[in-house]
Amino acid sequence: MPTYTWSFAQSFLIFLMIVFASQSLAAWLRSLVPMPLFFGVFFAGGFALGWLPRDLLLASNMVAVGTIAFNVLVIHSGTMVDLALVRVKRKEALTAVGSALVMTAVLLLVLPPLIGRDLALLVPGAVVGGGASCAIGSRWVSGIRPDISFFPWMIFMFQGLFSVPVVTWALKKESARLVDELSAQPAAPPGGRPGPVAPAFGPVARIPQVYKTPAYYLGLIMAAAVLNYALQGTVLAGMNINLNITALLLGILAGNLGLIDRAPLFKCDSYGLLILSLMGLMANNLANTPLDTLLSLTAPVLIALAAGTAVLTACGAGFARLLGMSPYEGIILAMNSVMGFPVNQMLVSQAAASAPEHLRGALTGRLTPLLGLGTMLVSNGVSIFTISILVSFVK
Repeated sequence: MPTYTWSFAQSFLIFLMIVFASQSLAAWLRSLVPMPLFFGVFFAGGFALGWLPRDLLLASNMVAVGTIAFNVLVIHSGTMVDLALVRVKRKEALTAVGSALVMTAVLLLVLPPLIGRDLALLVPGAVVGGGASCAIGSRWVSGIRPDISFFPWMIFMFQGLFSVPVVTWALKKESARLVDELSAQPAAPPGGRPGPVAPAFGPVARIPQVYKTPAYYLGLIMAAAVLNYALQGTVLAGMNINLNITALLLGILAGNLGLIDRAPLFKCDSYGLLILSLMGLMANNLANTPLDTLLSLTAPVLIALAAGTAVLTACGAGFARLLGMSPYEGIILAMNSVMGFPVNQMLVSQAAASAPEHLRGALTGRLTPLLGLGTMLVSNGVSIFTISILVSFVK
């Protein structure tokens, strides 16, 4: 067995303490300074000062669990793409996806002279993606350009500094508009789609709930992962299609055919641990990145996020006006992907709290689906496709 600086128990405890401190500080500051930024700064400082051993994540087994997370999160994300909802919410879906695609095109044209070609290729998918997208980008380039492998994670660290103020402002404006609209209407029950976990349908709906244990949900995801690897080694061999693209497509197909429950990780009491382990992959990459490299990547990250925020905000407002929606609604749809769940849920609660009490339920019911749709289509879909395609061009 390998020998590490600290024991498993000590390493895992310190990891959890840093996560807790990062989450607590972010919550206290209402996510104006995002949790991943605190997390990254704590680990970067600890490694640079020698307070944390660089094998801490290996000793805590978070890298091993992170490998499981990496294999299941893309398929889980695919199951959340609800094509029936997209058909109903065509205008909103077009605004969210169109904004992300226009941003990708603009940034690929504008950023290479400013930050370099390879960094620019990693920007679009990471800006509108969550931890899974950033892990894909980092993992893929680590063997080709290890000096920039932490760049997607750095974008992940700084996302909230740009997205939270914009989405907070847009939610405040849209809430005021909706309060006026709802006040002029007769009282009605809160609208909107329920939370991220939709009811089961298709073949999986016939399976009694008593059998739907964590092993059942994780087993279905891993069965899809095994099928994905098999396809890559047989019918897709030699086609140079990124493994994550086919994993996402399998998740979308299985989720919409009812072969896998939607959002299975939300239902199996495993999502929190897997997200922790994904953060472990980020910290382990950070342990292998020199401090001077981190500092050299800071300016490109801020340029990328500033440019991405400007384009997404303009596109969200523009698409909304073209499609007959409120410009603030369009900005929320476009910018939510730079933030995602659960921060967006907290911001909706804050926006609804300023409304008259009798309208808060209806207001939440109108705002929550906007954020859920953006997360579903862009953070869980477009971002993974985008970064999985563009990373293959990094040299």
